[in-house]
Amino acid sequence: MQPLSARENEINTKLCRIILTINENKEFVSLEEVERQLFQHFHVTSWRELRAHPLRFDALTNLQERLKQVTFYLHVFEQTFNLCTLKDFEPYLLKFLNVEKYEDARLGPLSKHPEIQRVFKYKPINSSQPILPITTGDVIQRFIEFQKEHRNQRMIPFEEFLDKLVKIYEVQSREELGIFYKSWAYVKQVI
Repeated sequence: MQPLSARENEINTKLCRIILTINENKEFVSLEEVERQLFQHFHVTSWRELRAHPLRFDALTNLQERLKQVTFYLHVFEQTFNLCTLKDFEPYLLKFLNVEKYEDARLGPLSKHPEIQRVFKYKPINSSQPILPITTGDVIQRFIEFQKEHRNQRMIPFEEFLDKLVKIYEVQSREELGIFYKSWAYVKQVI
């Protein structure tokens, strides 16, 4: 590949600054937002108007690849796991991305990634709210206790279990728990 021209170097520098700034502002670093800010800076509406090709810029290519990796891993995760907390999920993702901290991926906070929010049904009330330190083991232990309390019932009220977790962890909604589960009936059967 040919070295970047002076204009391309200027674009590349701005791309890097945009990615770092969004990340430092603790927002999700989306390809669309990076491009929007880049185009706004250069007063254009497209790559064509910018007279540059996006594949020429490693910062953009790397961002796109990291975003694809997270999405791919989440799709595999959904097929493989039955129960996992967001706290326990993070180390798996770090290993897959080959980074020590999620911040090193420069994608913004883990909790703000739309795919993470979708999979874990995670919607914190406060945008700076940290991920709960609840582990999958904690959830299983509490589920066992909950089962004992409801052993005389034919059907265990799984929604009630989630409401109990909301009270225990002193949050306002289930969406703050950060728990991925496919089937409580399966968890009950295994336990």
